[in-house]
Amino acid sequence: RYNGFFTWTDVNGNPNNLAPTNPLSLLDLRSDESQTTRMVLNGSADYRFSFLPELRANLNLGYDRSKGTGTVMVDTSASFAYNSVFGGGVDNFYEKINTNRILEFYLNYKKDFGKNTFDIMGGYSWQHFEVQDTFRNSDFLGNPEQTTADAFPKEYYLVSLFSRLNYDFDDRLLLTFTVRQDGTSRFSEDERWGLFPSAAAAYKLLDNDSERLNRVKLRFGWGITGNQAIGSNFYPYLPIYQLSQENALYQFGDEFVSTLRPNGYDFGIKWEETTTYNTGVDLGFKQDRLTVSLDYYQRYTKDLINFIPVAAGTNLTNFILTNVGDLENQGVEIALNSDLLSSQKFEFNLGVNAAYNRAEITKLTATDDPNYIGVETGGIAGGVGSNIQIHSVGYAPNSFFVFQQLYDADGNLIEGEFEDLNGDGGPETIEDKYRYQKPAADWTFGMTGYFRYNKLDLSFAGRASLGNYVYNNVQTDRGGLSTIFNSNYLRNVHGSALDNMTLNQGDLTFSDHYVEDASFFRMDHITLGYDLTGTIGRSFRVYTTVQNPFVITGYSGLDPEIFGGIDNNFYPRPRTFLIGLNVEF
Repeated sequence: RYNGFFTWTDVNGNPNNLAPTNPLSLLDLRSDESQTTRMVLNGSADYRFSFLPELRANLNLGYDRSKGTGTVMVDTSASFAYNSVFGGGVDNFYEKINTNRILEFYLNYKKDFGKNTFDIMGGYSWQHFEVQDTFRNSDFLGNPEQTTADAFPKEYYLVSLFSRLNYDFDDRLLLTFTVRQDGTSRFSEDERWGLFPSAAAAYKLLDNDSERLNRVKLRFGWGITGNQAIGSNFYPYLPIYQLSQENALYQFGDEFVSTLRPNGYDFGIKWEETTTYNTGVDLGFKQDRLTVSLDYYQRYTKDLINFIPVAAGTNLTNFILTNVGDLENQGVEIALNSDLLSSQKFEFNLGVNAAYNRAEITKLTATDDPNYIGVETGGIAGGVGSNIQIHSVGYAPNSFFVFQQLYDADGNLIEGEFEDLNGDGGPETIEDKYRYQKPAADWTFGMTGYFRYNKLDLSFAGRASLGNYVYNNVQTDRGGLSTIFNSNYLRNVHGSALDNMTLNQGDLTFSDHYVEDASFFRMDHITLGYDLTGTIGRSFRVYTTVQNPFVITGYSGLDPEIFGGIDNNFYPRPRTFLIGLNVEF
């Protein structure tokens, strides 16, 4: 009945919509094709005034327009597009147009006074973003026939006034001052503009050609930056009514009428501001063959923009985008670069860096409320509205919010049994959950290297992450043996169900057992090359590259490097092999 492909059906022979779809039928009976065209235009003009050669004017213009169109076609015989009312199948069309225009103009004056340099710049920037969608969703016979253009095309403007002053005194003391005033149409007129200044100073204590310590430079910085990036909702401050879709009409007699419903909004949403203090030192040894940079920073973010729940009756929605609280970051960074060997026959360069960061939420409510647990976030598979993470004062953002798993004397997981953290002796409630680990790493490391012996060269780059944790939602969603036979069809389960001998995945959802240490070392690429210059052309080099050759980790999932810390249907990074040559004539 379904073009010969095996299909799980109900007692009436209709497809069981809960069962997995036959993957071969998806390949054979579904066509999903798209095409994207993009136009990028850039122009710039730089003019130096003849009567004042130290003064120059610069104009930059940019235009970027992309148009994506696509169709989705599914045959009427496909079980996954079965429709008992209409003809079945799918005939969808979609189109999306993104446009970005930019204009930037600035004046720059630079003057040398002996060993001193004075450099001042001021300018204006204007950007306009537009998004337009068109789509049609119908069955194979074209029901319904209506093609819907976006009734609410989106756009916003970003305007900036900026200035910078650099002063170099005796090539020893370096001073920098900047100020920006940015305006965005995403916020109301009362909150549209933000002022963001910064200042930095550097002083060279030592700068010579010594074979030992030849350079010492101290650096200090302070600055405020703003963020107006709030996702796809371009107008969170506007009261907007939304037109109902075709499958949500209201019936008056024989007539079906579209409805209008109000959306939630926050008229007072404003810029998110981050203030950063930084101090650092740069050291050079053996005429800068070995360089070391050390930095310590503190970063304070206020008026954090987040999508949070609101009390019933206080707005026209139960979740709203608003300025919700404050966040503090502090950390250290160190970078070392060295030319270990440098001769006509040998060359070896190595660079490493390390960074430590600690983040803590310091405010989430307008007034202190010790009973406020925080903002639950991190949606997972495991039930409607299930969240595995939380933003809480005194903890890192997106901390995992879980039950403490109990184990038997042999260390085996006791299914559905958790520590009674609130001591009430009753069933598990939210009071029995605790905040356990976080997705962000404590330490991150980077490494690059280059080695050459005669005409043979080898380069590589890798990085490591320590202290990052991942919630294995693949195991909790598919790790129950009782779901092998479910609703009259057979289902694959995750191998962890046998390892832990767990029956019901619902008992696993909020267990801290599935929050795993996902620390890793990943080699990003290794490139081996050979120089054959003299055989063909002016230069000739062949090389081979392996991208993502290996990862070292204790994480049990497919990939430990998961943004947000929730592993669910994550597509693993591929390993890519390249062979190439560079020839110059």
